[in-house]
Amino acid sequence: MQVIAPPTVHPVIVIGSGASGGMAAWNLTRQGIDVLLLDAGDKFDRSKYWTHVQPWEARERGMRGERPPDFFLDTKEQPYLTPDGRPFQLNRVWGHGGKTNVWGRVSLRYSEIDLKAADRDGWEIPWPISYADIAPYYDRVEQLIGVCGGTDDSDVLPGSKFLQPPPPPRCGERLLQKAMGKLNIPVVAGRRANMTRVTNGFPPCHYCGNCGAGCDTASFFCSADHLLPFALKTGHLEIRSNSVAARILTGDNGLARGVQYFNRQTGQERQALAKVVIVGASCVDSTRLLLNSTSERHPNGLGNASDVIGRYLCEQIRLNVTGYLPALVGTPTRNDRGIGGEHIYMPRFNHRPGRGRDYLRGFGAQFWNTGSSATGAHAGSERIPGFGVALKKEIKRRHPAWVEIHPFGEALPYAHNRITVDPARVDKYGVPLLKIDYQIGENERKMTEHMADTVEEIVKAAGGVLVNYHRSNLDANGSAIHEHGTCRMGADPKRSALNAFNQMHEVKNVFVVDGSAFPTATEKNPTLTILALSWRATDHLAEEMKRGNL
Repeated sequence: MQVIAPPTVHPVIVIGSGASGGMAAWNLTRQGIDVLLLDAGDKFDRSKYWTHVQPWEARERGMRGERPPDFFLDTKEQPYLTPDGRPFQLNRVWGHGGKTNVWGRVSLRYSEIDLKAADRDGWEIPWPISYADIAPYYDRVEQLIGVCGGTDDSDVLPGSKFLQPPPPPRCGERLLQKAMGKLNIPVVAGRRANMTRVTNGFPPCHYCGNCGAGCDTASFFCSADHLLPFALKTGHLEIRSNSVAARILTGDNGLARGVQYFNRQTGQERQALAKVVIVGASCVDSTRLLLNSTSERHPNGLGNASDVIGRYLCEQIRLNVTGYLPALVGTPTRNDRGIGGEHIYMPRFNHRPGRGRDYLRGFGAQFWNTGSSATGAHAGSERIPGFGVALKKEIKRRHPAWVEIHPFGEALPYAHNRITVDPARVDKYGVPLLKIDYQIGENERKMTEHMADTVEEIVKAAGGVLVNYHRSNLDANGSAIHEHGTCRMGADPKRSALNAFNQMHEVKNVFVVDGSAFPTATEKNPTLTILALSWRATDHLAEEMKRGNL
């Protein structure tokens, strides 16, 4: 007699291993819950990173046909659609840790001003949580991943007693600080997930300045280094690499029963069954997954009777302002590498009394690339007049004086800004492609004018000279890489897809824990909040499982 073993039903399947999925797997496994994690890629090898490869060495290696790890997903492998004339720059990383392998590491707490903005101005829905709900999780995340920063605390950027010491500002940043002080514009130490002291056995940042190439010493937070290995050590985690999730499968009762996925290398279709499914594939891919998960009970996509999934896509608008400070021209070239990116941050200030505005929400600013570049002449050097030795001399004189200001502004959630799927256009697995239809509105254009006014005021107060500056010339939509809103949480199931614990209103055994759950974009980088909310959601899930409710 042949004995046919029943298929394994996993307690939890997690889709994605970046900030959201990695945190979910880490938190559940440490509480003794078995997790199957599906990742669309494989583990990146830190020993092969080009973190400490100098520019001239990179050129030589390139001539020999060598290449650094290719973190970003090629659109030839996974295309996406946009309407004519409305491009959207989508950056995806398929591999263990996702975008945390190369993220900017800016780690800012959201405030009550952010979470309750809709209560004040009436635009769309507020978050169904308060700062008090998430603050304890911010505390835990900062200690776990090693966030450095200052002692500042404000209504728009809550402080923390768990931040590690920040690196000192560079010379150019200090001059900008001084100018902003004259203008009563706030500026604080940057908050970054770069460890400045030994943390959980990992060495501190050694200020090589090349974080964008991946950290080969694991001195900044990456889910693949700081969450997944510890989850594996519990014995409760199984990772299936190169597993491209396509659909969440449902039973006759409408609940999730598993995941259909494809092997990225062979194209073979597979299924995995589970009692609970956690979606953390990042905003855009998670939304595509949910919209493709149709059934008789869910004809509009999984848990989408409200028709909000895919809608309200909101990113951030961004200016890139470059120039130099004559006060630093001709000074000795310094080692300004530090933490890759800026050492200071300008919190939002336009909400303060006396700051008139004719638009909703606000903006902050970052200052990356300020100071002496370690990778060669700054962009803008091509505008310096001259030739030969004289030109080289002038480029060298200006090298320490370079400054950049990058304001990030909140884009409102609009129902017409959305992600859809096109059944007529499919990928190599036969899964409908996603389509992104996104454009900013009049509110964002008004905010852009104030952003430009502000940076011009700062540069003037610092005695600076702008280079390649085009007022109100925004970066391409999507370039901030902070997508939110397409599977938002809220108190009203008719206007939101998730409850306050990232759990689907309609499908109680599905949780969505990435940026798609955010009702608003804010002006801040989202990863710290994604980590905190994923931890909070999986704490709730673990309790529900222990009670037998899931």
